[in-house]
Amino acid sequence: MERYYSNTLCRGLKLLYFQADPSKFAEGVQLLEKATADEEPHAFYFLARCYGWGDGNVQVNERKAKKLSKRGIELGSSLCVLGADRMDILKGDIKNAMTGTLKDAYDDVMAMAEGGEPMAQYAIGLFYFWGDMLLNFQMPSKEDFLKCEKENAAQALKWFRLSAAQGCLPSFRNAFNSVRNGVNGVTKDLEEALRFAENMDGKVDMRDYYHSFILEYQGLKRYADAIRWCERGVQDGVSVCAVDLGLVYLYGDRGAKEDYAKALQLFHMAAGAGDEYGSYNAGRCYYHGWGCTADYNEAFRLFDQAFRGGHQHARWYLAQCYFWGRGTLVNYEMAVQMMNRLINENQNYPKELMGYCCLYGQGIPADMVRGKRLLEEAAQENSGHAWMFLGDMYDKGTGVAQDIAMAVSCYQKAADKKIAGASEALSRYKKSLLGKWKRR
Repeated sequence: MERYYSNTLCRGLKLLYFQADPSKFAEGVQLLEKATADEEPHAFYFLARCYGWGDGNVQVNERKAKKLSKRGIELGSSLCVLGADRMDILKGDIKNAMTGTLKDAYDDVMAMAEGGEPMAQYAIGLFYFWGDMLLNFQMPSKEDFLKCEKENAAQALKWFRLSAAQGCLPSFRNAFNSVRNGVNGVTKDLEEALRFAENMDGKVDMRDYYHSFILEYQGLKRYADAIRWCERGVQDGVSVCAVDLGLVYLYGDRGAKEDYAKALQLFHMAAGAGDEYGSYNAGRCYYHGWGCTADYNEAFRLFDQAFRGGHQHARWYLAQCYFWGRGTLVNYEMAVQMMNRLINENQNYPKELMGYCCLYGQGIPADMVRGKRLLEEAAQENSGHAWMFLGDMYDKGTGVAQDIAMAVSCYQKAADKKIAGASEALSRYKKSLLGKWKRR
């Protein structure tokens, strides 16, 4: 890159496109701003990308992207021309700022790419990948369109791979995902995508992709490879990989023996790094007593931490905690609030708890019809507590005619699932000489 850009711009590009730590992006953007203040032509292209596409986690500002693109074109940046075409803003006064043609700009960027400049290689890859080459220059007939598209996909892949080999992270992303998912004319081949990723190890900062490698290897049942990337991620401080490895030990079905204590240790490691999935899974361990003594107070703290960090399914456990008073005071209103959020997002929620709240008007206006329906649905989904609540409903005649035989049947199903209080409830009844259930 040093052949084509200033030291300031090179430093900025390395922070934005050649490493995966987002905490360094702001410094990279500042360096791009400095390079544009120095009127470096190509710096305007990269800063326009930030405002046009959100590179570097910059808030998109189309007006600013247009202004930067125009100024870069006025200063003679061929990259700005291709970038403006890609952003579909190469028109009006921006197009009028050009001193040459789009083909001239393409040829200039291609010369940079052939000279080994990785960001130019990335730009050429994009030109082929998104059909700009096809639409601007080739314009094939209907009969030749698919053939041309496939040839362009191969060209895009070639340039992305050349760029990735020099450490360009977005080029790696496009090359890996193109083959992994089979997009834009590229043949789908997961094994080939993973081989490419393995070959890029040590050349590209792939920390953002460790989790993807793990999931893909697990899907292929190549558990040793999945664990290898889990351990690599833990070593490199990638918190989601600690969660991935923790789940391997928690379930014991993905290439390693079950080890709750080790799983909890890994979840704690991730939670300590601010990972909401680490907090959520550590909370599950304390809630159920996996690898530790059950501790509802710690479980509630971790679920709340996970929820505040963005883990939406933590609400399922928080609903349980508020309903039963586990780690916090009983609060039916909060339990209902958590469940309603899950319902609104079409996510799984504890129907038996919502059914109870509806039946008795706890935290929500009473709706016995809905309450009965939810309890019956939950019971059919093997919820022991739903059977217990149904037993109470028939025993007391809440919203239904009192039916002791039905109450006993429901309590028996709850007892079969070892629900607390179910056996005691059954002991209140006995059969008469005529075989009918009655209270003792």
